[in-house]
Amino acid sequence: MRLFIILVALLAWFPNVHAVETVKLATGEWPPYAGRDFPEGGVGEQIIKAAFAEEGVKVEYVNLSWKRGHEIAKQGLLDGAILWVPLPLPLPLPLPLPEREADFLMSDPVVQTDFILLYRKDKPISDGKEFNLQGFQFGLTNGYSYNTMPVMIEMVQKSGKPKIMVDTDEQGIKALIQGRIDAFPIDDMVGRWILSSLPTPGVNILVHKPPIRTDPLVVLISRKSPRAQWLLERINSGLAKLKATGRYDKYIRDASQVNP
Repeated sequence: MRLFIILVALLAWFPNVHAVETVKLATGEWPPYAGRDFPEGGVGEQIIKAAFAEEGVKVEYVNLSWKRGHEIAKQGLLDGAILWVPLPLPLPLPLPLPEREADFLMSDPVVQTDFILLYRKDKPISDGKEFNLQGFQFGLTNGYSYNTMPVMIEMVQKSGKPKIMVDTDEQGIKALIQGRIDAFPIDDMVGRWILSSLPTPGVNILVHKPPIRTDPLVVLISRKSPRAQWLLERINSGLAKLKATGRYDKYIRDASQVNP
């Protein structure tokens, strides 16, 4: 009888030994970093999932609009949200700086975003030394922090024309190809991805280098999650392990190869 009781107790305890911790994170559509069209997720999603896996944590992504995902994570209904610019930064953002710092812990950088300008080949944006912006028609994507960067505000002002707003990056690039705008700010990898995926590639579109600005993208961990500090430690430790083994660099190289 005593042996039977011990076996029952072991069976009741055994599943918990192998229980896998799960973290639920908000994501959105931003190929090639994130998106439902990728079987394994975009490169940002892959890196985050692999980093948590190194620490024995399973990731469940909840695909929402970026603004909605941020808000739900802020309320603590999800553990966090991925691929956001960390704070503090020396630029104004739509979200006041103290609010995001109060609501989230911020991981080590997951990927780096290079903020560049796409422009039409038949209307060069600079002479190699300085920008020639007078008369340029800029297009900007609604809701992006690019719009509030001092450098971007100054460029639009120097153009002498009011900016044209679009709802998506793809709409902005199509407007550029069609000649409805002359320049469009965008993440370098995202811009190249969209251009390569269009039925007719934008052969008349060039990339201005070097980047106007470079920022890291991180995982925001909701301070309302009861595991906030623990999750922060797991993602940072997992990222370090990925980089030490070379797997991190492979993710970035693979993403770049399909992104001319």
